[in-house]
Amino acid sequence: MIDDAGLGSGHLDWEDIRAFLATARCGSLTGAAQRLGLSPPTLGRRLKRLEDAVGGPLFDRLPNRLELTALGRSVLDSAAAMGDAAAAFARNADRLAATAQPVRVTATTSVSAFLTLHLAELLAESGADLTILSTRNTLNLAQREADIALRMDRVPAEGDLVTRRLGGFAFTLYAMRGLRDDWSGRWDGVPVVGLPETRRRPSQSGWVDDIVRDRGARIVARLSELPMRLDSARRGMGMTLLPCVLGDAEPALVRVVDPPAALSEDVHLLVHRDRRDAPAVAAVVDALLRLFRRHAQALAGE
Repeated sequence: MIDDAGLGSGHLDWEDIRAFLATARCGSLTGAAQRLGLSPPTLGRRLKRLEDAVGGPLFDRLPNRLELTALGRSVLDSAAAMGDAAAAFARNADRLAATAQPVRVTATTSVSAFLTLHLAELLAESGADLTILSTRNTLNLAQREADIALRMDRVPAEGDLVTRRLGGFAFTLYAMRGLRDDWSGRWDGVPVVGLPETRRRPSQSGWVDDIVRDRGARIVARLSELPMRLDSARRGMGMTLLPCVLGDAEPALVRVVDPPAALSEDVHLLVHRDRRDAPAVAAVVDALLRLFRRHAQALAGE
């Protein structure tokens, strides 16, 4: 039975509610299990235990996804409020704790590669231990999945977050020196290491595919991860798309074309308001602001 607060009067376990919240947000057992660090069977057992406590199924099992049932939707707000309260308690405890913990920074692969290139500077200037989480997934700052997020262009409009624009981040094509003497005009037969194919425009992959088609080059491979594309360019496998701040730093590589404005993105720093005054987090934020300021021209491809 469901009481006035939205959750049932049975015996409820916070870990079961947390499992429900993660599953509702991810839309799949696999994604929620990865986020929580559980196996899918363990997560499934927790969801079943919660469903028994509230008296009915919380999800409809559809092909390749889970959707909330009417009962699931009715308890979601109450569960989310509990999750927010638990996260606020944990953030406050972190702020007051005497023991130092690594500051967790989440960023895209491109930004993470830039941070790694200047890791010694960050460590020296912040005086804090760092964990850099390179992922395309949007980690939740309110739920303490990370302390600081560096995100490209898309900044969440909701949430108690403090945001700062760090600067522009440019991309263009690079190739090994000597692969071709003249890059003007057509590139008939020139090998290209592309990104995973997409019909979405504008997009990095779409821009590469369009210029390859227009100039008569040919895509010989598609690699999803930046480190693999950088390695392929170093080995002379063909030209490929790289961030200017990384491609320009490689003596063996040359720019093929000027960085297109269509691919330039803004990098924003996000930190939860409850965490921004924690000494270690504040020190890392300041160090990041200075790092991006020092390298602004290189990041913008100037």
